[in-house]
Amino acid sequence: MPDPVRVVLSPTAANAIRSINSQSDYAKVRKRLRVLPYVPEMGHPYDPIYEAARPPCDVLVTYAGHYGIYYTYDEENGIIAVEYVLNQRTDPNTRFSS
Repeated sequence: MPDPVRVVLSPTAANAIRSINSQSDYAKVRKRLRVLPYVPEMGHPYDPIYEAARPPCDVLVTYAGHYGIYYTYDEENGIIAVEYVLNQRTDPNTRFSS
């Protein structure tokens, strides 16, 4: 198994994880975040159909339960920056708005 890379949660992502009410979804998100440092390529480029559903920066996404984990991967420096952890059942046109 390759060496893990460092995972950094944005304040937005950390708050979102703390706000997950479903124990099942919470467990799935935590499990995915534990695996992500070993397989940072598990996500795929997020390319929404609606321009309004596009986040402010290009990200990869992987899914855990009802949640999407949106992140960037700096392979050269070995850092995964988790930008967002979002409930996929929300309106995609307002998903990344403040």
